[in-house]
Amino acid sequence: MENIVEVPLDTPEIEKNPPEAQPDVAEVPEAKRGRGRPKGAPNKPKKEPAPREPTPEPVVPPKAKAKRKPVEQKAVKKKPVYESSDSEGAPEAKTTRQIAGEVLELLSLQRANQRAQRRDRYAAWFQ
Repeated sequence: MENIVEVPLDTPEIEKNPPEAQPDVAEVPEAKRGRGRPKGAPNKPKKEPAPREPTPEPVVPPKAKAKRKPVEQKAVKKKPVYESSDSEGAPEAKTTRQIAGEVLELLSLQRANQRAQRRDRYAAWFQ
């Protein structure tokens, strides 16, 4: 424990801070130490790596290759072609312009249907 110093309150000649309680002015905090190599320090000479002894390769006997059985080719069966008795025959090939026209027509009809449904729904509000 610290020694407790009793200070009388009515004596003016005693300092308010006793000498033990005053901080030492002579005490200097330690200077911060920088990280890394100090400036002006000589470079370290680079060491050459020690030569490595070559490791002996393990002796592995060669593996025998797997023999494959020859693949027999099967005769390719052709599908029978049936002639249709329909008089129409195959449909004609369409050009890209015809396909684009059909797509645009479908989209415009879809949009027209949406407009008609919306018109019918809101028509009841104004009657």
